[in-house]
Amino acid sequence: MLIARIQNDQLEIIDREKEMVQIARGVRKNGQLSAVTQKRALDCLHRFAERLQDIPATHIRAVGTKTLRSTSRSIDFIKKAEMIIGVPIQIISGYEEARLVYVGLSNSVVNDDKRRLVIDIGGGSTEFIIGEGHQPMLLESLNMGCVSFTKRFGGKKSKGIGSQFFDAAYLNACAEIEGLRKNFRKAGWDIVYGTSGTARAIADLTMDKDGGAVISRASLDQVVRDLLSNRKILRQVPALRRTVLPAGIAILKAVFDQLQIESMHVGDYALKEGLLFDTIGRLSDHDSREVTIQKLVQQYNVDIDHARRVADTAVKFWRQIDGPSLPGVSRTKILRWAALMHEIGLSISHSSFHHHGYYILRHTDMAGFGRYEQYILANLVRSHRKGLYQQKFEDMDETAIAAFVPLLLCLRLATLLHRRREELDAIPGLHVSQQGYTLSFSGDWLDKHPLTLAGLEQERQQLENIGVRLNIA
Repeated sequence: MLIARIQNDQLEIIDREKEMVQIARGVRKNGQLSAVTQKRALDCLHRFAERLQDIPATHIRAVGTKTLRSTSRSIDFIKKAEMIIGVPIQIISGYEEARLVYVGLSNSVVNDDKRRLVIDIGGGSTEFIIGEGHQPMLLESLNMGCVSFTKRFGGKKSKGIGSQFFDAAYLNACAEIEGLRKNFRKAGWDIVYGTSGTARAIADLTMDKDGGAVISRASLDQVVRDLLSNRKILRQVPALRRTVLPAGIAILKAVFDQLQIESMHVGDYALKEGLLFDTIGRLSDHDSREVTIQKLVQQYNVDIDHARRVADTAVKFWRQIDGPSLPGVSRTKILRWAALMHEIGLSISHSSFHHHGYYILRHTDMAGFGRYEQYILANLVRSHRKGLYQQKFEDMDETAIAAFVPLLLCLRLATLLHRRREELDAIPGLHVSQQGYTLSFSGDWLDKHPLTLAGLEQERQQLENIGVRLNIA
């Protein structure tokens, strides 16, 4: 947990707390988290929650990384955790984890012209990033981490002792890195940073030779030799870190060898700090998600003038009706983004382009977006036209459906009213009551637009399929 404030336009860390929960060690073969691991994690969050009481929920970000994004049966645990800390937990992709690591690192070092390679060895995954200044250029996340490798290769007790364990971990890490080696070596870099607790712990072991801020190849090789000949080298390492550090050393050795690294600087900022800077950007209108939307709009040749007309109308409708909250999602922003990209699938085919749009948004690495945000966005685009039926929303819980439907209504009405791809001479009113939604037009507007009226009548029938009543006046 990291708490900071902005002081004289600078980020000032005012409190930090860290506990090694090691969730990855508690994942069973069936995808469930063990009761012991859940309790350890929830107890930790109970302690952290005391410090969060006076901080507005909009200023708090909580994310889950590799273990939670790959654990198929962690929903109940996540709900319990969210209840404790009072904010949604965003499950982020490996791509987003890598981006946030780079955001943190780039805000803690001199912003020179050097191209950086940043490596973050976590418990369940390792992130690789090449970037310049504050801009990441190449991002990868590999399924190897010090906790998961300890569990995988260290036997039932996960002691991680001996050359057999080390060789297995090292060779598997080499195999993972091989897939990105060519592209990363081709891109090149001027300086290398390690940003994880693993890198910091190894730097501490090489302090006598390297000073604690750098890990050289020679010192790392010596650590490997000392580890395999005499495990006493780990005595200075905290107990929980000690059990997983041998796997971390094996992974770092593979990184050095595969990417031909001679020395690595140890960075102070990483994922948590990246989250802070990213959150500050959202609160100060420098939202990284806006940049992502703009790039996608350009990449898929979206008719931006038409998309903006639809977005403006959809948001005007939304402001007239509002609706239930959607935890972890800005409803106005998500509606606007869905409207801007509702035709993104046209670049593939006009036939069923809403389904193509859904696939693009569901499976694209979208910088700044959590998986749930991306899920809602993709479903808005998929459902903005054609048939509606209850089965479309079976994978949403009741809370999500109650918040999703009003947003979808605004988007569908906006796209329908802009079928001529022109500005509307007047925006109708949209109101909600116990009798349903009422779309009100002025004067004889509907009489002059019989095709639109016919479309609205069809829309009314579609909305009835999901239990929504639309009145047209």
